[in-house]
Amino acid sequence: MDKLKFCVLSGLMAILAISLVSCKREGPAGILVKPTLESMEKFETLFIYINLKAKFENPYDPEDIKVDAVIRPPDGDTIILPCFYENGVSGKSNWEARFTAMQAGTHSFHIRVIDKKSTSNSEEFYVSVKESGNDGFLRLNGKSFYSFVFDSGKRFRGVGLNIGWELQSDWKYTYEDYLDALRENNANFFRTWMCTWNLPLEWTRVVMSYKGTIVDEFENWDKVFLHSQGLKINLGKSQVNEDDTNRVAIESNSKETIIYNLKDIRRFKIKLYYHRNLSTDKIKCYSSPDNITYAPIDIEFSQVWNTAEDWYRMFVVYINELPEGTNYLRIEFLEDLEGSPELGSIQVECGEEKDVLDAPGLGRYYMKTAERLDEVFILAEERDIYIMLTLDYHGVFKSEVDVWASNAEWRTNPYNAKNGGPCEDPVDFFTNAEAKKIYKSKLRYMVARWGYSTNLACWELWNEIDNVMEWQKVPPAAIVSWHKEMANYLKRVDPYKHLVSTSISHREMPDLWEIENIDFSQHHLYGPDRNLQDIGNSVRKYIKEFEKPDVINEFAAGWKGPEKDYTALEYENEMHNGLWRGMFSPTPVLPLSWWWEWHYYKGHYSHLKSAADFVSMMLKNNEEILEEFSVASVDGDMEVMGLKSGDDIFLWLRNPNEEEKTDLVLNIQETDYLSYLMKYYDTWAGEFSVVKEIELLNGQLILQDIHLKSEKDMAVLIRPVE
Repeated sequence: MDKLKFCVLSGLMAILAISLVSCKREGPAGILVKPTLESMEKFETLFIYINLKAKFENPYDPEDIKVDAVIRPPDGDTIILPCFYENGVSGKSNWEARFTAMQAGTHSFHIRVIDKKSTSNSEEFYVSVKESGNDGFLRLNGKSFYSFVFDSGKRFRGVGLNIGWELQSDWKYTYEDYLDALRENNANFFRTWMCTWNLPLEWTRVVMSYKGTIVDEFENWDKVFLHSQGLKINLGKSQVNEDDTNRVAIESNSKETIIYNLKDIRRFKIKLYYHRNLSTDKIKCYSSPDNITYAPIDIEFSQVWNTAEDWYRMFVVYINELPEGTNYLRIEFLEDLEGSPELGSIQVECGEEKDVLDAPGLGRYYMKTAERLDEVFILAEERDIYIMLTLDYHGVFKSEVDVWASNAEWRTNPYNAKNGGPCEDPVDFFTNAEAKKIYKSKLRYMVARWGYSTNLACWELWNEIDNVMEWQKVPPAAIVSWHKEMANYLKRVDPYKHLVSTSISHREMPDLWEIENIDFSQHHLYGPDRNLQDIGNSVRKYIKEFEKPDVINEFAAGWKGPEKDYTALEYENEMHNGLWRGMFSPTPVLPLSWWWEWHYYKGHYSHLKSAADFVSMMLKNNEEILEEFSVASVDGDMEVMGLKSGDDIFLWLRNPNEEEKTDLVLNIQETDYLSYLMKYYDTWAGEFSVVKEIELLNGQLILQDIHLKSEKDMAVLIRPVE
C-alpha cells in the first residue's frame, strides 16, 4: 500500500471511530463494537473497532486496563486476542483488535474489558469463515531443517537480507525503496531492527540531528575559522589503511589549535588516527559564544579500532548538547603529545533541533513508530515478503561510545533509573520484576497490533545479546532466564504462535538454545567465507548440538564496511557466495547479508534474484523433502555442494584455483537412474544453458565445457530421463 492509500485508510478509521462514539446502539457497560466483516476467508484478517467509556490512567498497562477479544472458533477452544489502544482519553477511547482466522466455520466473539474495578463484556458477534487458498503462518518444519512450512503445508525458504533501518545516510532510502527492490528480485525475506533511531516504540526524548552539519575532511582549510601553524594537510593514500585519504598531521611539539565558527554549535565528533599510543589527557576542547571567553567541554573518547599495523583509530566526541549560543569550538593538542596523531575528519552539528524523537517514555508507546510499522507490514503483505522483526539491540545497555562513536544508549534508556526507570544498571533489566512486567506489556501490545500478520515470520527478541554479556558484564544465567520467561510469555499471549528467536554475535551461549520456546538458533558470521566449512559446518554444528534449525542472520566479508577492511568486490563476492553456500546448507533462511544500503546503491540485489529463482526450483515439488546429496571433486580442488529433492539433483560448484576449469569429474552418491537431463545455471546472470543428456558411470558425473574461471561459481540442475 502506498502512503496515499494508507493515509486514506487512516482517515476512514478516524471517521469510523467518531461514528462509533455518536452511534445510538450502545453495548453492555459502554462498549461499542464495529467489526469490518461478517464473513471472511481463512487467514484473512478481521479488523474490529472498539469504543470504550472505561476509565484508565495508562491505556498501555494491562494491569490498569486490559481489553481482549474473546473468540470461540468452531473447534471450541477459546482464543484470547489482546486488543490495543488507538487514541482518545479516559472515558472516551478507541481501541482495535486484528483477528486472523485460522479455521473455517462460524466464529463467535465478544470484547472483554477488565479495569481496576470490574470486568465488562460486550454483546456477542459472529463471523463466518470460508476455506481459502491462503497459506497462513510460518511454522517449524518437523521433516527438514532446509525450510519452514506454512499452515497450508507449503514449504518456505527465506531469501533476502538485512534491512536494519531506513533513512540513515545521504542516500535516504526508505522501506518502500528496499521492499520494491526485494520484490523486483523475487526475494521474500528481510530482517529489520527496532532501535533508538529506527522504529523506537518505547523510549525517551532523543535529538536525531540538527539543521546544520558540516563534515570537514580536510581537502583544504576553507571550513576552519582559525588554526595554528604546526598543522599540515596530507593528501593522498594514508598508511593507516582506512577509508580516509586526507589527514591533518601535527608536525610540532608545541600546542596546536583548530577553531570552528558556526551559529549555535550543539555537538561534534573528531576522528583521530594515531601511532601506537596516544596521550588523551593532552587533547582538550572548549566552547565559546564570542571567541573571547572559552569554557572546557567534558569530551569522551571512543573505543579503539586497530586499522593497520601499529595504527589505531579513535573518536573524540561530545554527544550531549552544548549550551545554546555556542558559536565557537576550539580543539587543542597540547605540548609533547604522544602518538603522532592525524585528524581524519571533524563533524560539527549546529542550529535548531531536527528529527526529534519526543516519545512519551517507559510504558507508553510512540504512535509515529506504530503507524510507520503498520505501513511496513502493509508493504510486506502486498509484496509477499516476510519479516523477522528484531525487537531490541545490544547498544541500549552500553554506557560508553563504541568504535563508531555511537551506541551509548544506556544514558537515554527509559529503563535507566536516572531517567525514572526501575533499573540502576543493565543487569537489573534482566532480573528486576518491575522491568520485566513493563517489557511484557510492550510484548502484549506488539502481539495485539502486529501479531495478526501472516507476513510476520519471527519475533527476534535481541540482536547480539552476547555483547551485553561481554560488555556490560551481565551474567549469562540472567540473560538465559529472561529469554525463557519472555519466550514463554510470547507463546502464551500470541494466539498465532509466531516463531520466536534471538541472536548472538560470536560468543557461545549454549543454554540460550536449550530454551524450549526459542524455536531456532541464530548467529552472525563476519570475515571472508573462503570455503563451505564456515557457513555449512557452522550451521550443522548448531543443528547437531541443539536439534533445532539454525539461521545466520548477519554475514559479510567484514564488520567494518566495504573498502574499510576488504575491497568492494570482495564484499559483493561474499554476498553472492554466502547466499549459495547457505542454499546448500540445512537452514530455512539463506544467510542474510549486512550492508544492505551499500548493496542497494551498488545494484547488488540481483544476486538475490538468481538465488531465489533457483530455490523456487528446489521447492517446486511440495511433496518432496530437500536432503543432502553427497558429491566431491575427483581432484579435490573444487568447492562442491549438493542437494536432492525426490529424483532431482542440484549442485553448486566454485573454482578456488587460479586457472580456469573447463572439464570436471565428480564422485557422486548412488542414484536410481543412469540417464539424466542436465543444464548449467549461471549464478550471476540467473540464466540456464541448453539442456544436455548425460549418463552416470561408475558413480561419477563428467561435466564438460563448463568454462569456470578462477573464483567463479555455477550451479547445475540434473533431472532423470523419464
